[in-house]
Amino acid sequence: MIREIEAVIFDMDGTLIDSMWVWKQVDIDFLKRRGIELPSDLQKSIEGLSFTETAIYFKNRFNLHESIDEIKQEWTDMVREYYTSVIEAKRGVKEFLNYLKKKGYKIGMATSNYMELVEAVLKRNDIYKYFDVIVTTCEVPRDKSFPDVFIETAKRLNVSPEKCLVFEDTPSAILGARAAGMKVIGVYDCHGTCAPKELQEIAEHIIEDFNDIVEHMNI
Repeated sequence: MIREIEAVIFDMDGTLIDSMWVWKQVDIDFLKRRGIELPSDLQKSIEGLSFTETAIYFKNRFNLHESIDEIKQEWTDMVREYYTSVIEAKRGVKEFLNYLKKKGYKIGMATSNYMELVEAVLKRNDIYKYFDVIVTTCEVPRDKSFPDVFIETAKRLNVSPEKCLVFEDTPSAILGARAAGMKVIGVYDCHGTCAPKELQEIAEHIIEDFNDIVEHMNI
């Protein structure tokens, strides 16, 4: 199906690791500390935003007195234990990464998460070693609904965008990767904000986990 690719770029949360449930709970607890109930549209509103952009959104929407850095630090403190000792990689992830590395594909990550947490959870699951490049949206001008982070990841991998395959779990990020000229596989996450049908409409294909993907995708 996609024999012409030279690099594979992964999102992390909701794609490689089962972590979206943690962030939803963090949002609930963070707002509860301030006497605020979680708005029903919050998850959809912050989809694809960088760590910093999400903090700015919270500060503005909920009129928080804390600084952006203070908000980010509180979130990091709240989730650190999850990322260092609880959160697991999704089924088949390590096997698939090992397969890609053995076949000579370059492997990158484009994530909206904070680098401290990214490194912690990847090392805990023994998959950090597979990544040639990790880029966060804090390093580029715009969030994942735009092509910036995907183009930057491809640039650091020294591979042209049209020869990259991306795995993503959110519609906005899928569209951002496609805007970069990349092929995209949607990863359905039961804790995410969209139904499989939404992903099917905009991605080349969708999967729920990485088991048997080698044979299915023919790469």
